[in-house]
Amino acid sequence: MSVSIRSNKRILIIGPYPPPYGGVSIHIFRFYNLLKEEFFFDFIDESPNKKSDFFNIRGLNIFGYLKKIGNSDILYVHSGSNLIRILHLLVGRIYSKKIILVLHGFTSKPPKFIFYINGLIYRLATTIIVVNGDIRKRLYLSEKKSIIKEAFIPPFLIDELELPENILKLICQSKRNGKIIICSNAFRLKKYMNQDLYGLDMCIEVAKRLVNKEISFIFIFVVSSVAEKNETYLKMETLIKELNLEKHFFLINENLSFVKLMQQSDIVIRPTNTDGDSLTIREGLFLNKKVLASDVVQRPEGVILFENRNMNDLEKKLVELISAGDKVNGKMYQQDHENLHKTLKKFYCHLIDNL
Repeated sequence: MSVSIRSNKRILIIGPYPPPYGGVSIHIFRFYNLLKEEFFFDFIDESPNKKSDFFNIRGLNIFGYLKKIGNSDILYVHSGSNLIRILHLLVGRIYSKKIILVLHGFTSKPPKFIFYINGLIYRLATTIIVVNGDIRKRLYLSEKKSIIKEAFIPPFLIDELELPENILKLICQSKRNGKIIICSNAFRLKKYMNQDLYGLDMCIEVAKRLVNKEISFIFIFVVSSVAEKNETYLKMETLIKELNLEKHFFLINENLSFVKLMQQSDIVIRPTNTDGDSLTIREGLFLNKKVLASDVVQRPEGVILFENRNMNDLEKKLVELISAGDKVNGKMYQQDHENLHKTLKKFYCHLIDNL
């Protein structure tokens, strides 16, 4: 294996490493695979799933944590918790490390002065990457200090695991019967602003409305991180049965390749009531699928929007997409996959080299 001159830099990636598979953990996994021949990498895993070959911050091993920081040249921080994020920044600065802070989202609703204070603390980082301009604006980050860059790294499709046999069988049978395949997903089932964050409740309701309209479809909703079926999951399972949707709506709790599921689907829905820069949406566009999403943040070109938490608008837009047949939203990522990977590799290498 040829090793680049850049490989003498030791990069410590801090954040959730899959499984479970969510937008941030998938980004970290693909980022590593994109650049693993360019730099030395180490990890501090923040995933709730502890792995034997990864140091996990939940083990509360302070000496192991400090040793990881001390042995690195660059901290590449993807933490979702604000307090943990600040901890990494403070310790990294004490050790005089270069720090890249990636903000995949900032969904809390504190007073404006809290945003401003967070923005000041984040400036301890050498460089801040935000996935959309809204985050930079809300945190009062300067253009000199921050970069707007979507987190999307294209999947290495050849390395994606095939779908489980039972799901493939369900999809193949549905396609033979002429059914539309709709999919959506959630990292975990949780609430934001006292509403269903990922919009599973809306997906179930719109499925009921499609049945009433006698539209032929199946809807597959994947929850990737429920190790045990929690109260919300069980409640939604019960609701699906009460609405007689068992033959139409399939709630799946499994770590699977959502990219492979989108490949087999006709329509991808992202009904979240808050968001950063959704990996699901970027991948759906990359695969040239119809993508329907809430209007909570600025979405990429090619996405069909519906008004956030508006069931009637969701139903209207979804029925329109189904009626449109094979027409797609747009072709955002139609360049060669290999060239897109090369472009992103060049961007990240340049970013790291110029810290």
